[in-house]
Amino acid sequence: MANPPGSKCPTHEQRKPRRSAASKGYGREHEQRFRAGVLDRDRVCVVCRTEPATQADHWPLSKRELQARGLDEHDPRRGRGLCASCHSKETARHQPGGWNAGPRY
Repeated sequence: MANPPGSKCPTHEQRKPRRSAASKGYGREHEQRFRAGVLDRDRVCVVCRTEPATQADHWPLSKRELQARGLDEHDPRRGRGLCASCHSKETARHQPGGWNAGPRY
């Protein structure tokens, strides 16, 4: 049976609101130390080597892995500069979410 217009199905009705970037640790220190440091160092995407780097990516360990190991996730030495396209591809490959988080067949 279809839901009335403007309403959500039971699955989506219970979905929690998304957390803000700042609540996930991407606040002022991330902007000023990590992002600025990585993009100052890596002017060109380190993956495709053709586009300007616009995204600071935690690498080789993810932000979660750095936190779990008690390491400074805002240290620019723990990141690399990527263009938006390469950053999206790398994130999808290593940290799939949503419908992409399911099992691979």
